[in-house]
Amino acid sequence: MEERIETSATSKSDAAVTAKPGALGLDIGTSRIVAANSTYDQETRSQLNAFISMPASEMAENVLKQRNIVYEKNCENLYVYGNDTDFFASFLDTDMRRPMQYGLLNSKEQMSQHIIQLIVKRLVPQSRKADVLCFSVPGRGETVEGNLVYHEAVLKSFLQSLGYQAKPLNEGMAVVYSELKNENFTGIGISCGGGMCNVAVSFMAMPVITFSVPRGGDYIDTNVAAVLNETPSRVRLFKEEKLDLGRPGDDDLSRALNIYYDDVLQTLIDKLRMEFRAQSQLPRIDRPMPVVVAGGSSMPDGFLKKFEGMLHAGGEFPIQLADVRMAKDPLTATARGCYIAAMSEIK
Repeated sequence: MEERIETSATSKSDAAVTAKPGALGLDIGTSRIVAANSTYDQETRSQLNAFISMPASEMAENVLKQRNIVYEKNCENLYVYGNDTDFFASFLDTDMRRPMQYGLLNSKEQMSQHIIQLIVKRLVPQSRKADVLCFSVPGRGETVEGNLVYHEAVLKSFLQSLGYQAKPLNEGMAVVYSELKNENFTGIGISCGGGMCNVAVSFMAMPVITFSVPRGGDYIDTNVAAVLNETPSRVRLFKEEKLDLGRPGDDDLSRALNIYYDDVLQTLIDKLRMEFRAQSQLPRIDRPMPVVVAGGSSMPDGFLKKFEGMLHAGGEFPIQLADVRMAKDPLTATARGCYIAAMSEIK
């Protein structure tokens, strides 16, 4: 049962969003939630999809107010959420808590739905005109199916309560819409996120194959932390700031991260090959398919070279592949693709 919030407080910076969006795209990811009401990167906004809790006290609350930190209060705890979470997790030497896990609502966190709603409200204005909002959802995959039905229904219901015509969109297809316009939306879109990797094979904007692999950045961080007796937060920060996957690394942390990145990418590539071979009726495509990669877990230096090398290392692929490239902005590609889908609904 979800914890009851008796009172709440927010900083001055947590003012309600009042802009009139027309159409909106929303990437609800395990690590970040990103909103877009344009195809331009600079017209996106994002918040960490995370929170921490601390015992409620007048002194702690005064500190949060002085620093303009966004928080929620109940009778026992203070909850810092969104972008301020990272600072406080480091300050308190604790790991962030996640409302989502492996791409879906985290059933182990009683506050998961409430925190996601708070974060989304910081990014998405109330709609007064039943605007179209497309939001990202994972593809089918291991241990996903039943949970995905619930995950999608809960998010859709909440977004409808904000006045939107809320429509789910496969995350891999969102990457296709964002990055493959010049190829008539034909190609392979891959989103490597914190919770999972999502893949869509598209022909003329029609999904031919969609699936997810329940391994992503969190899987890498957690396993590296376990084998090296580190904290996932320290592993994540090292990965984001210092990791170069183009080199084997001369320290234990770099070597371990390379090992688990290899594991995730090989699992993803093997699944992609298997899905193609399982298809008995693929459209006739007269040219090689481009591959576009997005998502926060694709950001380390050397990622694209490693992925491309592993993709071609297993021999001939079931279809001809063209270039393998990174999205223009990997962190916002899914949200921008959702926005494009929302605009097409209007037209």
